[in-house]
Amino acid sequence: MNIDGNSETLIARQSIMNRQGDCVAHELLFRGRSQDTSAVVVDDGFASTMMVVQNLLGRIGIETVLGEGDGFLNCPDEFLASGFIDILPARRMVLEILESSSLDDALARRCRVLRERGFRIALDDVRGVTPEMLAFLPNVDLVKIDWPYVDLEMAIRITQACHAADKTVLAEKIETREDYAQALEIGCDLFQGFYFTRPQLLKSGGSATENSAPLLGILDLVLQEADIENIEHALKMSPSLTVKFLRLANSSSRWRTHVSEITSVRKALSLVGYRQLARWCCFMLYGADKNGQTDPLTQLVMRRADFMERIAQKIFPHDERLQQEAYLSALLSLAHVPLGVDARSFMNGVAVGAAIREAVVSHSGWLGALLTVGECVERGEFPTPAQLADLCPDGQPEALLDSFYL
Repeated sequence: MNIDGNSETLIARQSIMNRQGDCVAHELLFRGRSQDTSAVVVDDGFASTMMVVQNLLGRIGIETVLGEGDGFLNCPDEFLASGFIDILPARRMVLEILESSSLDDALARRCRVLRERGFRIALDDVRGVTPEMLAFLPNVDLVKIDWPYVDLEMAIRITQACHAADKTVLAEKIETREDYAQALEIGCDLFQGFYFTRPQLLKSGGSATENSAPLLGILDLVLQEADIENIEHALKMSPSLTVKFLRLANSSSRWRTHVSEITSVRKALSLVGYRQLARWCCFMLYGADKNGQTDPLTQLVMRRADFMERIAQKIFPHDERLQQEAYLSALLSLAHVPLGVDARSFMNGVAVGAAIREAVVSHSGWLGALLTVGECVERGEFPTPAQLADLCPDGQPEALLDSFYL
């Protein structure tokens, strides 16, 4: 991403104001390690968004980044469709659909699912009233007008169309008093731009490398479905992980109805749940990076996990356990690399089920077949039907063929 290796990883936030002039939210922006707060060249939108999320939930903390407000997050299609979105605190997040996204039926279905979970959806960089935009409005909560690229007449048309559909309108890139006055006059609800604040850089605090042993120990207990007392004890043995876990618990939407913050590890565990905790452990394990930069291994394994989970969902739509095993198999498939050991030695130290172990160590079973297919895709290869048939443990490749060729 053209990042200078001698400086710290940075993200930035830019204030979003309401009509009364109060700051009610921040947009979260990837800034690599550039000191330029006005712009950045992003070569990989998925990796950039992942870096923002890692800083938000781990290295810096949601309290520091957002305070009591909400967060707006740029979401490339790949991230919007991935399972990693589940770790975000839904009630506090507005997910921005980028202008490069196709407003098709698949995206509409995904938006409906995310809104049911509590997320709000925004259309970013809107510059006109098109049939596609109007048809998609029922699937979003907010529209961001790309103010410098529309004339006043078009801004009025966009605002009126959105308000008629009961959608919030945000005027972005407001740079002058005249811009702000016009946006106010035509009825925009929220405002963002250099006229109010420039993006504020937030430092990640240097290296974020975690000792992998505590994470693996907690993951081990979760996979064994150990008693909550044992998991609580393991967390408490690593104060830095405990702090990060409490940040996650206090920021998540499932329990934001509580009046006071969660300060008990036991309470946090009971509310987060084992599935979310397992994903968080893997997320933190691969989030441990060098000099604050997400390395290629992290990006690779995150994509692999998302791919395998989605294929498992297509093949076994009603088997949630297998979908979770596919996800964990992918995440664990490269966990031995940073530790300098082989996969078999690493897996001998993790108490996972036989299916996950066999998949990681020998690529056998259904999970192993999915892992092999995932690795082929990463290499840019396209398995033939005959190759897929050889991979299937029951010799009947129809399900894998159907899912892969869709």
